[in-house]
Amino acid sequence: MTTFRYRAKDKSGQTLDGTMVGDDRHSVAARLQEMGYFVLELAEVRESRTSLNPVASFLRWTVNPVFAGVSTHHLALFYRQLATMVKSGMTLTHAMSALRVQGTCRRLRKIAGEAVEYMQSGGTLSEAFARYPWVFPELHISLIRAAEMGGTLDSTLQRIADYLEREVRIRQKLRMSTLYPKIVLLAVILIPRFPILIFDGFDAYAHSTIHTVAPMLLWLLGLWIVFRLLSQISVFRQILDSVKLCVPKLGSMVKMLALSRYYRALAAMYSAGAPLSQSLIHAANASGNTFLAGRLRRAAPPVEKGTRLSDALAATRVLPRMALDMISTGEQTGNMDEMLDRVAEYTENEAEVAVFQSTLVLGVLLLLAVAAYVGTFVVQYYVGMYSNVMNH
Repeated sequence: MTTFRYRAKDKSGQTLDGTMVGDDRHSVAARLQEMGYFVLELAEVRESRTSLNPVASFLRWTVNPVFAGVSTHHLALFYRQLATMVKSGMTLTHAMSALRVQGTCRRLRKIAGEAVEYMQSGGTLSEAFARYPWVFPELHISLIRAAEMGGTLDSTLQRIADYLEREVRIRQKLRMSTLYPKIVLLAVILIPRFPILIFDGFDAYAHSTIHTVAPMLLWLLGLWIVFRLLSQISVFRQILDSVKLCVPKLGSMVKMLALSRYYRALAAMYSAGAPLSQSLIHAANASGNTFLAGRLRRAAPPVEKGTRLSDALAATRVLPRMALDMISTGEQTGNMDEMLDRVAEYTENEAEVAVFQSTLVLGVLLLLAVAAYVGTFVVQYYVGMYSNVMNH
C-alpha cells in the first residue's frame, strides 16, 4: 500500500488537501471520485519529499503565478502542436518528447520534459499538467481528464487550442482599441519637455526625461508586483472584481467579457463529456471574475439534483434573458455546445463594440486633457516672457 497526497474540489467548489492510502494512483483517484470529489492533483508521497517546506510552498502559490507563467499565445501553440501530433497517431510520451525539443517556449519545453518522466512512471497527462497550476488552469486539467476517460483526447486538445486562440484574438483587439489612449498618455510624459529639446539639445532633454520617468516607472513596477501578489488572495480578487462591475461603462464591458469566457468554457466542457455540475464550476472559474464566478457556481448543486440548466442559471440572476433563452433552446434541440458558442460570439461582438466606443471617447478626453496640460506650459512661458519685458 502506498500513500498519496491529493488536492481536490468538493461539490461546492471548495479546494481540499489530504492524503489517502491505496494500491496505486488509479484506485485512489476512483475512490476520491466515488466520494464526490473532483481530483486536481494526485501524487505519491515519498520519504525524501519535503511537503511542508515553507519556501517551496511560497514559491508555488505566490511567486510562480506572477513570474513563471506562460503567455496565452505560447500555450495555444503548445496545445495545437500536441493535438496535431496525437491526432496523427503518435503516443503521448513521443509527442511530449518532441515538444521538449522543438517547442517555442523555454518554460513549456521544460514542463514537457518533466511531464514525459511523470507519464513514464505511470501518471496521466492531466496529473502531469496539474503539477503546474500557474501554467495550466483548472479548466484545462478538467477537460483533459474528461477526455482521457472518454478517449477523445485529440479533439479535446484541439478544442482547448481553439479556446485559447479566441482568447488571444480578443486580447489583441483590446490592445488595438486602447492603443490611441496609450499613445496620448505617452505624449503627456514627453511633450511638456520639448522646450528643453529645442533650446538645450537632445542630451539635456534625455537627461531630464530619464530623471523624471525612471522613478515613475519604478513605482509602477512596484505597484504591479504588489498587485499581482495580492491577486493571489481570493478575498482581494473578489473585492476588486466586484468594484470593477460597479464602475459605469467599465462594469458592463467586464461583465460581457467574463460571460463570453464562461460560455466558451462551458461549451468546451460540455463537448468533452465532463459532468455538467463540475463543468459549471470550472467554467465559472474560467470567467476571470471572482465575484461573478461565485454567483455562477450556485447553479451547480441544483443541476446535480436534476434541475434544468437554463432554470438553474436563471436563478443566479447573472445571465441575460437572451442567453437563457438560447441555452434553453440548446437543451431542447440537443446542440448545447453549439448554442453556447453562438451566445459567446454574440457577447464578444457586443463587448468589442462597447470597448471601441469607450476607448474612442477616452482618447478624445485624454487628448483634450493633454492639450490643456500643454496649454498651461505655453501660458506660463508667455507670462514669464511678458514679465521679463515689463521689468526691463
